[in-house]
Amino acid sequence: MLSHIKPEPIDEGRVLQERNVFQPMGTSSSKVKPEPDAAEAMLGETMNLVDEKPIVSRSATNTPSVGSKENKDQVPVAPSAPQYDKYTSPEEITYNPEAALKTGLGIVGVIKEKIRLLDIGNQMRKDVWKKELDELSAHSTPTTLIAICGATGAGKSSVINAVLDDTIVPTSGMRACTAVVTEIAYKPGRSIEGDVSFLSREEWKAELQILLEDLHDENGKVKAPTDMKSEAGVAWSKVHAVYPQIPLDFLVTLTADQIIARDPGIERTLGTTRKISAANSKEFGKAIAPFIDSKEKKRGKAHDEKTSKKNDKAEGPALWPLIRIVKVRCPAKALESGAVLVDLPGTADANAARSSIAQGYMQRCQCVWILAPVTRAVDDKTAKDLLGKAFKTQLMMDGNYDTSTVTFVATKTDDISCNEIITALRLEDDPELLEIEDKIRQYRRDENEKRKAKEQADAEGKKLGQAFREKRAIVLEYKEWIRALKDDKDFEPTLTATKKAKGSQPQKTESGKKRKSSGESPKAKRRKSNRDADDEDDPDLDGFVVDDHDSDSDSDIMSDVESVVSKVTASDKDSDDERSENGDDDVVEDMVEEDEESEEEVTVESLKAKQTIAEDEAREIKEKLEATKNTARDALKQLDKLETRLAKAQRQKNGFCAKARNEYSRDSLKEDWRAGVREMDQEAAMQKDPDNFDPSFEARDYAAINLPTFTVSSRDYIRLTKQVEGDGKPTCFSDTKDTQIPDLQAWCHSLTISSRERTARSFLQKLKTFAAAVESYLDDMNNVSEVDRAQLRKRWASDYEDPSKHSRGEQNAQTYDPYDFGFNLDRYLAEYGEGFEPQAQTPQEPAPANPGGVAPVLKRKFTELVDEAVYNLHDIFKAGLEEKLKIGSATAYAMAYETSMNFGNSMHWSTFRAHLRRDGVFRRDLNAELCLPLTSSIAKSWGEVFEQDLFAEFGRQTTLAIEKVIEEIKDSAAPGLAERCNVQGNLATEDAETALKAMIQVVHEALQKEQKEISRSLSPHVQEQLRDVYIRAMEERGRGSVARQKDVVNRGVQDSRGDMFAGGSNILMSKLTLAAETVGKALDASLSELARKVEVLMSVLWEDINTTTEQMVIRSAAVEVMAEISQQIQFWIRAEESRRKQGTLV
Repeated sequence: MLSHIKPEPIDEGRVLQERNVFQPMGTSSSKVKPEPDAAEAMLGETMNLVDEKPIVSRSATNTPSVGSKENKDQVPVAPSAPQYDKYTSPEEITYNPEAALKTGLGIVGVIKEKIRLLDIGNQMRKDVWKKELDELSAHSTPTTLIAICGATGAGKSSVINAVLDDTIVPTSGMRACTAVVTEIAYKPGRSIEGDVSFLSREEWKAELQILLEDLHDENGKVKAPTDMKSEAGVAWSKVHAVYPQIPLDFLVTLTADQIIARDPGIERTLGTTRKISAANSKEFGKAIAPFIDSKEKKRGKAHDEKTSKKNDKAEGPALWPLIRIVKVRCPAKALESGAVLVDLPGTADANAARSSIAQGYMQRCQCVWILAPVTRAVDDKTAKDLLGKAFKTQLMMDGNYDTSTVTFVATKTDDISCNEIITALRLEDDPELLEIEDKIRQYRRDENEKRKAKEQADAEGKKLGQAFREKRAIVLEYKEWIRALKDDKDFEPTLTATKKAKGSQPQKTESGKKRKSSGESPKAKRRKSNRDADDEDDPDLDGFVVDDHDSDSDSDIMSDVESVVSKVTASDKDSDDERSENGDDDVVEDMVEEDEESEEEVTVESLKAKQTIAEDEAREIKEKLEATKNTARDALKQLDKLETRLAKAQRQKNGFCAKARNEYSRDSLKEDWRAGVREMDQEAAMQKDPDNFDPSFEARDYAAINLPTFTVSSRDYIRLTKQVEGDGKPTCFSDTKDTQIPDLQAWCHSLTISSRERTARSFLQKLKTFAAAVESYLDDMNNVSEVDRAQLRKRWASDYEDPSKHSRGEQNAQTYDPYDFGFNLDRYLAEYGEGFEPQAQTPQEPAPANPGGVAPVLKRKFTELVDEAVYNLHDIFKAGLEEKLKIGSATAYAMAYETSMNFGNSMHWSTFRAHLRRDGVFRRDLNAELCLPLTSSIAKSWGEVFEQDLFAEFGRQTTLAIEKVIEEIKDSAAPGLAERCNVQGNLATEDAETALKAMIQVVHEALQKEQKEISRSLSPHVQEQLRDVYIRAMEERGRGSVARQKDVVNRGVQDSRGDMFAGGSNILMSKLTLAAETVGKALDASLSELARKVEVLMSVLWEDINTTTEQMVIRSAAVEVMAEISQQIQFWIRAEESRRKQGTLV
């Protein structure tokens, strides 16, 4: 399947500079290939600039035009510096298509400089060379359109952002991102640019009318949009977003025109395009958000009516429902080689303009990516079911069903359940998985051990902390007791009260009993205060106080043990209170009585000895406490490490399971795709000859069909590359390669290789033949006598020819009109064709002075060959398709009523009504489903017709005609011209073959494009036939209206099926006939140019040249330059051939 790639427009300034080489001021500029929707504006702008002030190339400044009188006496200017890199051999060249184009364009500039100085007397040569130079200058890197298709939730936006390595497409629930076509192309530099185009007034009016109908129920009453996913909810969200000030009850009383008129600002926006430019994706997101962001998510879920109205008034209308198409240009590496991603929405759109844009892109795109979550792609649906029969049928008609045109991308591979995958794929005994699971089990065992160790250390720390607290209190009490003895003051010990201090008087209660002094007494409080003071002042106790911020402590790891130590002082009071509450007074009292009996005297020396013992014990406890704290801290650190290792091992397990599922999914999807191809082939074979159908017959090598399939995790890729800040860690994959996003990026790049290679190869070949033609023109012909020249000139020279005399197109103009059905192949050739002007733009030429000249003779022969080619196309179309269309029409006719009935019974009544309001197209397409039996019948035959080389015989016969004329020229030449005739004849043959090959390629691609449009015209025809039926059905209201609506549609389908299918088949054949006739006219126009080109090449044999000194110097310099140029071109051609043989082209 051949697919033409439209190159990007070349720099406008360069076109303006170069156009003066042969073009007089005020004439049309050279043809450039701009974007289709901007072509007219750009061309007009270029012509205006040229008319105001013609711009010449740098080297041509102050130099007269070619062929002017002033130029004949002009002193030759020094040659300018080369505009391309020179090499001494093909091996020095690092070949790639872009480098070849860049070098070639530089060579074209040099050739222009040299030709500009020549005095070319022959007007035909001037015109032919100017045209060839313009065509060569217009070459640029081609683009490859890739359609991204997928249902809601397929992860299209995330995959696109991952492929682009930047957050270009908004993903956070922005409604317009999935409602309109978004085209993403490459631009150099760092900035990001975007164009947001809005619906026209008529397009928005048409959508408003449908949305207003969606807000009514079957009885004509206003629906309450409680379910925002329903038709009424979607309609209200759109209208209310644009016109937030209009309440629902008032909105439904207005017409679409009245609604539009209520906001002049919105009305002025309709039909316009807003341009956005930002330094980076973050700024671009902010800039584009006001156009595409839905207000609902800003306002939140909880807001009352007053708050909503207040927000509406503050924020104003939203623009996302009005967007027609968004075009973004960004410096994404994956798009650098010419790929253009086109994010296509679903079909459930009330706006016909957006649906038409999406369908147009599907027709134009060279590649289609189908996205679906991996679980749905494998578990719920197979590849052959996921795409739908209508889609597969269209692919087969386009000739793309078994090629790399379709790529399947299974998304969300990080969404995984290991146990389910292990069971389903029987991975239990896999050595790699067993090793991973052993690590996980070991880490968990280690984790449990460390957790127990930490718990034990925490418990031991609590005990040691309590013991240390008590021992410290005893030390402090000894110190206070010693001080009291030294000061001869009363002191009543609480913790060490085994003996009575000197001069102490035990306190008594009202009953006369001795009792322990509580901490509530004034003395006790005073003593406690003194104790604290001693604690602060005495350096001997510093070693016993555990600092919460030890020098080796980790501030973020505070164990339970540390917490206990940090609260020592506060716990002292708790211990005293606990003793009091537990009734320990009696115990203390008994102890005091026993002490009194012993009557042992307490001294300072005895207390210091006891203090020393207590201090040693406290120090020992503290050391144990510090060791326990370190044990707990080490356990916590080990737990953190184990947690990290366990997470890594679990990620390895997830990744292993994901990879296993991915491999299984890819194999399964590819096999399902092959099965789908086999089913389509078998259906076609059975319909073609049911009596001899053999199910075991293999129509093709199905094993060789290899559906490009990728299983990707955009989420893990984005996390691994840190594309979004704060997005967390990956859940499955540790290496970006395992996410397959890098593979998808490389695939995106590789899809452009064939078109880039083909463009560069064709460009080099054209440049080679043109350089050879110029070089032959400059060759010395002085040794040929003027008599011999005159003889050939009289026989073969001609002037411009009036094409109306021999134009096949005008003879048949009344019979065939290519514009009746909207087909304009001439416009396509003007826009996409390389080297061919559409016939409508070809100027009328005067009749040739010599009808027997080269060009007139070839034109007459070419006309005969074109007629024959057109008739052959008619025969091919009729033989290959006419009978299949009859069979398919009969099948569709028989199944129409059942198809219509099943369609209506398969959906909710409100959804059925939504289809009626949209002429059968909403979430499904009734018109396409009615056509499916017909299109399925002809799909394979249709594809086969257009897969064959339709112009092979025409090309051979055209080449023979050219060779015959060249031989006649040789035969008529004098002996002195024989050798030069051979040289020019070979050159003319090679040049003609190159031009003819390119011409046939363009015409073939144009026909392929047109056949795609024709093959899609059946459904619109059925829709037009049923339009009145849909309108009548919508008029049914009230009780039982849904049943009556279905009946109206079913009966309407039954009554119209003859015109729908038989008439549709006739239309298809008529359009194919018109396409063949238009191809003939395009060939006529192109071959007319080819005839003149052949004459220009051969006219070197008889053409006079300017032999003034100045011109001879110029020609001599040009000969040297052209020889070098020819060598450089040959080097590049050989470098390309060498790389192609090695398979290293990128």
